[in-house]
Amino acid sequence: MKKRFQILSMEKIHQGFLQLKRYRLQHECFAGGWCPEIQRERVEGNHAVSVLLYDPAEDALVLIEQFRIGALGHANDPWLLETVGGYVEEGEGPEEVALRETREETGCQLLGLERIGVFFTTPGWCGERISLYCGRVDSCGAGGIHGLDEEGEDIRVEVMPFAAAMEQLFVRANSTSIVVGLQWLQQHREDLRRRWS
Repeated sequence: MKKRFQILSMEKIHQGFLQLKRYRLQHECFAGGWCPEIQRERVEGNHAVSVLLYDPAEDALVLIEQFRIGALGHANDPWLLETVGGYVEEGEGPEEVALRETREETGCQLLGLERIGVFFTTPGWCGERISLYCGRVDSCGAGGIHGLDEEGEDIRVEVMPFAAAMEQLFVRANSTSIVVGLQWLQQHREDLRRRWS
């Protein structure tokens, strides 16, 4: 049975690269009735798209490496190995974002796209959700430095055999999209190679 909630008030606390809002709300309790009023801050997340780029002919992944502020002080190296990705702009669909970000961040062209799923990154304090895809690419010639100067992007492209990428799981490949993507690919790789080769 769907639970009800009511927002009593909402206040904008910060508006910058991230938006932060404070909510006062109540929701129904599992045991019945209404729980006491709670106050929560939430980073207003956008709808993001992330794409794990896979070349079935070479059994290789086209991954990116870039500096991530969230890893600063929490990892030996704040440059993480990741999937490509970006936010959905008004009037855009997730697949359009997948095409755009693949070109901008790697210089590769998407040859196919398989939807993996949609998930929340950290729903305890953030409203961001990610549409995750596996994208078919030709990894021959992939590499170099990419990204948009106006977005402060400095992105290095790395082509990595599937087995080597799996060895980096929870090491250099340690953010939500690449963790979910690599585990999904491990389960669906043979089927994708049959269909995409």
